Amino acid sequence: MEYNSIAIDGPAASGKSVVGKLLAEKLSYDFLDTGIMYRAVTYLIQEFNLDPVEASKLFFDSKLIIDFSNLQNKIIFQEKDISSFLFTNKIDSKVSDFSKIKSVRENLVSMQKKISNNTNIVMVGRDIGTKVLPSSRLKIYLDASIEIRASRRSKDLNESSEEEIKKMLESRDVIDKSRSNSPLAIAKDAIVINTDDFTIEQVVKNIIELYQDE
Repeated sequence: MEYNSIAIDGPAASGKSVVGKLLAEKLSYDFLDTGIMYRAVTYLIQEFNLDPVEASKLFFDSKLIIDFSNLQNKIIFQEKDISSFLFTNKIDSKVSDFSKIKSVRENLVSMQKKISNNTNIVMVGRDIGTKVLPSSRLKIYLDASIEIRASRRSKDLNESSEEEIKKMLESRDVIDKSRSNSPLAIAKDAIVINTDDFTIEQVVKNIIELYQDE
């Protein structure tokens, strides 16, 4: 059986996850925010001093498990839900450094491809349309101004000022766009949507209309 996929890329805090989750719900598709996989690897490196490549392999032997139920993308490690530990400034400050390691990306991209082969899915990240799912039926690149993105992330984290988060996002953009392995880029056949002036519902409605026209 052949499954359908929608690839959504974009920089941090551009609205990918919230848009992707609602889109998946409306289409009755599974949802995967690939960023949580890189966050999980970063967490294991920081908390357990694991080798980055070895940490990224844990998804293959079910020592790291992604729970897709209710579109939540919970990460289970040693039978414990570690999801609540993955969205902090501590993780944010290092996730791009570990994500750019070639073998780490290769391992996680391989797992993401494997997941897409078994279900209809909306997958979001930074290299979905260009690397993970280049044959997706629809590719979207969500963008937003740095000010809007900093405001959104500040509300999510509730740990730092918007100005501090803005500097962190700018630094992360440079790393994500300049890394040699799967850099953040707009796929040639992707449709760019700036989310600054639109509600989540408006963006999702737009994507559904685009999807139905494919």
